[in-house]
Amino acid sequence: MLDLHSTEIAHLADRHTFAVQAWLSSRAPSAVSFDGRGIKVRSTGLGVPLLNLALGANFIDVTDEDIQLEIEAVKEFFAARRVPWYWWISPFSSPTNIVARLEASGARYLPPALPAMIAHLPPHKTEVNPNLRVWQAGTRADLEAASYIRHIAFKFPKGAGVSYFEDMAEDWLRGDPAHLYLASVNDGPPAAIGAWIVAEGIPGIYVMATLPEWRQHGLGKAILQRLLADATAGGHQMIVLTASNMGEPLYRQFGFERVFGYLFYLPEGAEAYIDD
Repeated sequence: MLDLHSTEIAHLADRHTFAVQAWLSSRAPSAVSFDGRGIKVRSTGLGVPLLNLALGANFIDVTDEDIQLEIEAVKEFFAARRVPWYWWISPFSSPTNIVARLEASGARYLPPALPAMIAHLPPHKTEVNPNLRVWQAGTRADLEAASYIRHIAFKFPKGAGVSYFEDMAEDWLRGDPAHLYLASVNDGPPAAIGAWIVAEGIPGIYVMATLPEWRQHGLGKAILQRLLADATAGGHQMIVLTASNMGEPLYRQFGFERVFGYLFYLPEGAEAYIDD
């Protein structure tokens, strides 16, 4: 069995997460990318920090001046885009003092750290509400419902991301690398979403969300069970995710273990925004 706490697995999970976050923030119609010498930047252009990201830091054989110039270039890139954004830092970023450099440039840490979690497949057996229906997105109507659910559940600003999934319809309906699901209570309207996405050869759980009025019905648990079952059927032995404070207890029920945490930094003057 894989050692989920090995350095090799942790690095793999980190590469997977940044690869998927880069993909998610690069597929919108107005998306723009910027790759520097040690940083990857992806921006949807939407007014949501979680969809405009500077991902990690991997500065090797560069001078202190080079690093500072790149930090300033990232700040200028997002200033020109006129969108809110986050800088994700993993425990494997280099140089080791990159956090101090960001803080010196005016960025501030937004606690708490975002848990990176990993589980073996197949998952632990967990009872779910039998009165729930879970299905894989197959129509534009499914994508429209998913966009609405995500917009409301993630507390996006008015008008932001209201057509997120249908703007990338082909990506979400072809089932490769992303597999999007919806859930409802019996034959009721779609009330929850979730997806598993493959990158770096392993799957990860993403965009888990439930409309506020439909919480406490076990919809998230039902979707998660389906995602894990389908990822197992796809031949995978492990799966990763990043968990919100609200979601972490649910994921632990399915055998997920925290292996490290991501740090989020906000640029100088930015307002905090994060789903709890």
